[in-house]
Amino acid sequence: MIQLPIHDPVLIFSIVMLIVLIAPLLAEKLKLPGIIGLLFFGVLFGPHLFGILERDKTIELLGTIGLLYIMFQAGLEINLGEVKKNKHHSLIFGFSTFLIPLFLGILGGYFILNMNLMASILLASMFSSHTLLTFPIASKMGLAKNRAVTATIGGTIITDTFAFLILAVVVGANHGELNLFFWTKLIGLMISYSFVILFFLPKISGWFFRHFSSESGIEEYVFVITVLFISAYCSHLAGFEPIIGAFLAGLTLNPLIPEKSILMNRIQFVGNSLFIPFFLISVGMLINPGVFLSGFETLKISLVMIIIAILSKWIAAHFFGRIVHFKKEEKNLIFGLSVNQAAATLAAVLIGFQVGIFSETVLTGTIMMIVATCFLGAVLTVKYSKELVMKGKESFDLPSGKTLDRILIPLKNPHNLNHLMDLAFFLHPKNSHEPLYPLNVVIEGSDSEEEMIAGESLLTKAVSRSNSVSKETIPLIRIDISVAGAILKSVKEQRISKVILGWNESSDFQTNLFNTILDQFIKKSSEMVFIARIFHPISLAKKIFLIIPSFMTKQSGFQDSLGVLIHFSLSITAKIIFITDDKTLEEIKNLVEKKHSGFPFEWILVKNWKNVFDMLKNQAEKEDLLIQMLARQGELAWKFHYYRMAYKLKQNFPVHNIMAVYPYCNLEYLIEEKNREEKDSLLKTASILDTLPEKNFFLHFPENRVEALLSQISQRDFPSVYEEIYSQLTAILNEYPAELTDEIVLIHIHTYHVSEYQVYLASHKESFVLESLSARPKIIFILFSPKEKSSESHLQMLSEIAKLSMQKELLGKLLQSSNYLEWLENKNRG
Repeated sequence: MIQLPIHDPVLIFSIVMLIVLIAPLLAEKLKLPGIIGLLFFGVLFGPHLFGILERDKTIELLGTIGLLYIMFQAGLEINLGEVKKNKHHSLIFGFSTFLIPLFLGILGGYFILNMNLMASILLASMFSSHTLLTFPIASKMGLAKNRAVTATIGGTIITDTFAFLILAVVVGANHGELNLFFWTKLIGLMISYSFVILFFLPKISGWFFRHFSSESGIEEYVFVITVLFISAYCSHLAGFEPIIGAFLAGLTLNPLIPEKSILMNRIQFVGNSLFIPFFLISVGMLINPGVFLSGFETLKISLVMIIIAILSKWIAAHFFGRIVHFKKEEKNLIFGLSVNQAAATLAAVLIGFQVGIFSETVLTGTIMMIVATCFLGAVLTVKYSKELVMKGKESFDLPSGKTLDRILIPLKNPHNLNHLMDLAFFLHPKNSHEPLYPLNVVIEGSDSEEEMIAGESLLTKAVSRSNSVSKETIPLIRIDISVAGAILKSVKEQRISKVILGWNESSDFQTNLFNTILDQFIKKSSEMVFIARIFHPISLAKKIFLIIPSFMTKQSGFQDSLGVLIHFSLSITAKIIFITDDKTLEEIKNLVEKKHSGFPFEWILVKNWKNVFDMLKNQAEKEDLLIQMLARQGELAWKFHYYRMAYKLKQNFPVHNIMAVYPYCNLEYLIEEKNREEKDSLLKTASILDTLPEKNFFLHFPENRVEALLSQISQRDFPSVYEEIYSQLTAILNEYPAELTDEIVLIHIHTYHVSEYQVYLASHKESFVLESLSARPKIIFILFSPKEKSSESHLQMLSEIAKLSMQKELLGKLLQSSNYLEWLENKNRG
């Protein structure tokens, strides 16, 4: 026969796990938070009611682990960007939720409960502190990074720290130890401990994640848990409560463990399914329902403590909310999160009881206060979390250009599978119900059966990794004669919005990244395309250097694509640094302010694009991520110079993570041009050349030096300002010639010496020689733009020349023509 309480460890664990399974389900049926169910079953099975379980060392240990886990997760999931942006929120709330309960608590203890001053101060500090017991509720609803939750977490660490300091001082005073040594030791240990945790721990953690990451992820999880408990114990040695150390450990690891990572998923899973429920059950075991029958004094103390705790936290939450202009739901959510009195309060009352400051009736009243506040906090947190979620999104608006957020990940190389899948996790919205689509393409042929088997194995690994972060995955395998064709068909059939392609390591970038297959796909797609070369875990990046070429902001999909990259930076908690020219930067600033108000970013201004890599080398750390946005050929922002920059980026940064990103685009006019007959295309785009007078053509120019061409134009057409015009032209030639293709260069200046656009065209039989470029162009466009014309007019003219540069047949006829008459004959020959 089983004797109560049960002492068999296997049976104890079985009963507790059964409670963890059943309690939340029953509570949900009764429309109550799961936390209430766990607390209730803790009371029911605890020593004060049925006596089935004893609150022994095992339960205390697991309960303590659960409490530390709650504080660790709070630090890990806090929105550091929001804290930095609104650090005054945490400070204001922290002092409000500390001082208001402290003041009311001292008055209640001294005047109503007739305690002495020292006992009243310690009692009041219990009201000031609180435990983030209901934080998991808000976190599960996707509000961990909401500004109200962030302010509450930041305020919690402030108020709990001061409450524990009061506890240390009161206990020291009770022992007669308030001397210079006491204060020196307290302050010295506090500073030393904080310095070690906040300065050395990030370096150690970053080093570990770089060198010991594995596919299984076991090492990373064990490391994180080790850091958690060592930090908590060192906090105890330094004179603080272990929960302070647990919170600081989470805060320190926050930038290294992104919200959507596999490691974060494992931390949350173990905590929410095991350790945190143990803590809640252990708190329930402390509750003795019979205390209300023990006398009027116990009832009086319990009611006074419950009223002061609830009232003071309500005043603090609403006082703070009014100061910072939070919504009603946010103020009530803060109240629901901060009203819970549990671990910190329990620690203070037990110590006060042990040293003789508090009587047993205060201990009993504290337990009842914990029950009442935890019940109220759980109900309020659920209610107002739901209201906030229903009222709107709690983050920056998602891109509007695509209604579905589906990501396709073509996979071929098993070595970059994990990195590409992790990138997809970070780009995929947390609460999205859309699946991920890993794809393997098998080229039709005699070996297709073997390739299919290998592809299925690859997709199985991708699905397994997705399951680790609870992402739905639909694996795809296609047999096709063309890789690009297979990817395009998959994009259309599955209505894909983003495509992630691997950039395999190769000595020749242009035959690897921008090869025929990718060129074919990119030209025919309108989706956002990521081409990634990843060496290190993306989560280690502290900065994202985002290179945005000139005119990129004019692209139809730039706004949505920028929104995606901003969300991506938030998901890995990295800071974006824009690298662009001054005009583009102003447009980006306006766009960010309009669509993503409050998003922090930095920038580096580019005066000469040739110096970009030298600037980056001075600032980019090994773990930082380098991204270049690229336009599709034929778009306004496309230039051969920018196209080649990705090759140079790879050459100059051989150990960095690099991505080339093609924004969403509108392919209407590109598709039209593709479907038109070449002759119709020629007739449309030849209009610029048709308007040029014969004197503006320099076909088969006799010299290959471009300076000679520029000198001849300047002397002939601008004799009175020859020096000025020639100087401007050569400056552009030497510093910033625009490579439209590998055979065409544009030299463009703005001047007051023309009232209308002037275009000149020159060709050379072999090629021109430009010292500033490695390319050898055969055709040179020279464009004089009137300064008084609008920027829109300039962009239109540049767009027309860019379109013209794509007409290979037309340009071929130009190169065949040795003079103007021959050009007219060739052009009209059809």
